[in-house]
Amino acid sequence: MILASHPDNQITDLIAQNRLRPLFQPIMDIRARRILGHEALIRGPAGHPLEMPAALFAQARQLNQLSELDLACRKAALLRFRELNPGGCLFINVNPNVLLDHQHPRGCTRQLAEMLDIAPEQIVIELSEQDAVQDTPGLKKALRHYRQLGFRVAIDDLGAGYSGLKLWSELQPDFVKIDRHFVQQLEQDPVKRAFVQSIVELARSMGSTVIAEGIETRAELDQLQAMGIYYCQGYWLGRPAEEPQSSVPAYIPVSNCRTLPRYQDTVESLTRSAMAMDVHDLLDDAFEHLRADSRLHSIPVLAQGMPVGMLHRARVMELYSTPFGRALYANKPVTRAMDRQPVIVDSHTILEQVSHLVTDDDSVNVRQHFIVTHNGHYHGLGSVRCLLRTITEQRLLHARYANPLTQLPGNVPIYREIDEALQRKQHFHVAYFDLNHFKPYNDVYGYAQGDKVLQWVAGMMQQIIGDADQFLGHVGGDDFVAVFDEGCDWQALCDEIIRRFDNEITGFYRPEDRLRRGMTAPSRNGELQHYPLLGIAIGVVRPDPSRCHSHDDVALLASSAKYEAKQHDHSHCCFRH
Repeated sequence: MILASHPDNQITDLIAQNRLRPLFQPIMDIRARRILGHEALIRGPAGHPLEMPAALFAQARQLNQLSELDLACRKAALLRFRELNPGGCLFINVNPNVLLDHQHPRGCTRQLAEMLDIAPEQIVIELSEQDAVQDTPGLKKALRHYRQLGFRVAIDDLGAGYSGLKLWSELQPDFVKIDRHFVQQLEQDPVKRAFVQSIVELARSMGSTVIAEGIETRAELDQLQAMGIYYCQGYWLGRPAEEPQSSVPAYIPVSNCRTLPRYQDTVESLTRSAMAMDVHDLLDDAFEHLRADSRLHSIPVLAQGMPVGMLHRARVMELYSTPFGRALYANKPVTRAMDRQPVIVDSHTILEQVSHLVTDDDSVNVRQHFIVTHNGHYHGLGSVRCLLRTITEQRLLHARYANPLTQLPGNVPIYREIDEALQRKQHFHVAYFDLNHFKPYNDVYGYAQGDKVLQWVAGMMQQIIGDADQFLGHVGGDDFVAVFDEGCDWQALCDEIIRRFDNEITGFYRPEDRLRRGMTAPSRNGELQHYPLLGIAIGVVRPDPSRCHSHDDVALLASSAKYEAKQHDHSHCCFRH
């Protein structure tokens, strides 16, 4: 007992008693709105002097027990991951110098993964930045061994510690994580943006996937998306927790679709059932399938029902076309020839988002396919050719019916959205927006300034309504329409629109008009009249599908509610049952 309480034996005690606790922080694919995986972060027991990793690893380094601690951390993470079975990848932090230690046991991770029935393709060895690497060739050799077993590799904190560009170029990892220093307040720092942009371009040329970590604000996430980075990690997205996160939070914005009509199809509309193979299947079986069906171009590869790769016809046929190709590869697992970074999307992803994923990947051609999942499990395949054809048709439709000033959906898609809501026989709300005193404002400030106001109003409302995944259309002039699904807090959204409108509209007035809270303009009879600042009137109705048979019936109700809201000089929302 005296030895167990001695500080020098704390590490040994924690390992022997299996008291290391793994926490899991999600890594998200923002564009596809799915959880890519989780990073396992090890903690000591709550309240223990070695609870936090800095103290834990510092003592292990001092006592020359890094190898023992490293193995114990991997074991704790894998055991808990298998117990909870969240799906996706598991990122495990590994000290690179542990891999170079000749005393470090070999094969433990593979054996544990096999015992727990975790596919190696689900495990990502994430090289931590705790120590500088002195033997790069030795590390490359060690990582080659892990890759041959099916594991993937990530470099953590690129731009800090030992993780320099030289190491990146030599190790050629599957993933690179940009250090949080370059992510924090990225939107305010052009130097950081230049650095991150260079990393994105290098990653594309080297075949690595970029993950941004340390995201703590919405502004940082928006900037990263604008730069083409969609694999993200940070407190704003999800904190480390004992239970892995199962889905992308609703408050996280949908990327690249704010100006698109919500009636667009999801990828479910293009999904077809297709055969898949397991990671343990032999490559010769895949070859026979491809040879028997000339129309078969892609075969998903699964691990416990979850996609981890894709076999492409051209790649398999190329291997078998070489001398002794069949003899060399017939008994190899399909993982030897699969694409480890296929495009994978959830069945609820809208087609426009899938289009961005496909077109941003230079390795994808129109004869290939992408994998569709449902709740993380394999669901089917989608054709790139069909996707691009459908997107082209949708864009033509959108261009034909969009309002030319704001590019929001115009009358035809508005009517369609309301009619479809009526046909579903579900409760929903329709809001009709109109600006108070807009005509005299146009008369005084001119139509060009009036157009700027309308564009600002459209953008502001789309940020609020679009981010809530609700439909917004522009009837014309200063009239807008929103359709709110059942369960949506339409009142909160309308209140936020009024708040932002009233706070920011003064920026469209001259100083003297701002001071007197309005302007002077001729009335309809030609006499000068004082008009208050622009306000926004909102009439909201809840159509009864048993009484309203088309969008015309709903339009009459909404117009009446809007008229009542316009009786107020200032911004007001009126709800009529």
